[in-house]
Amino acid sequence: MTVLQGEGRVPILYGIQPLPTPPHRSCYLARPDAEGRHPGVVVASPDPEPSSPTKALARHLARHGYAAVVPRAVPGDLEVAVAAFGAGWGEWSRGGTHAVVGIGTGSPLAVQVAGPGAVLALLSPEPADLELPAGVPALLVTTNDAEQPTGGAVVVYRGLEPGFWDDGSPDYSDAAARDAFARMVGFLDLHLGVAALA
Repeated sequence: MTVLQGEGRVPILYGIQPLPTPPHRSCYLARPDAEGRHPGVVVASPDPEPSSPTKALARHLARHGYAAVVPRAVPGDLEVAVAAFGAGWGEWSRGGTHAVVGIGTGSPLAVQVAGPGAVLALLSPEPADLELPAGVPALLVTTNDAEQPTGGAVVVYRGLEPGFWDDGSPDYSDAAARDAFARMVGFLDLHLGVAALA
């Protein structure tokens, strides 16, 4: 695979992968096709199974140097993925600090499983009255500036609908989606310290 102009920093591998601990349920994994260990990002989807938009987000993160996994949106599977990245999943995953990205109605579950040492990014979080854990760096990318949680950086795209980031949604906004993804990658780079990749 190649990296197309404007699509990231590295070529990637992606597909269905079993979680590393029993019962080894399937998840969607996208990671750099480069030697070395990469920081992990767990995506808490609003859908029960990984969807096309969440898989696309995982591939976008992988192209920027992250190992991104989209498990089923249930606490057990998300917790296994978070623990796997914390411990260093395989030869390609860097243990230690990791991120949890919550999308839409998956945001409360992301907050629930993030835990100590995690970085949290929420994209179009629902509901808006989330309580962020103390001491967890957080970025909220939203279309609603009412009742935003305290303790995190907030980016608001006024006048847009929650699906602004999903290119398959009638709410899609190319400019806002590009800006949101650039801000998310910058936030993760700052807090997870991605090594320079060729």
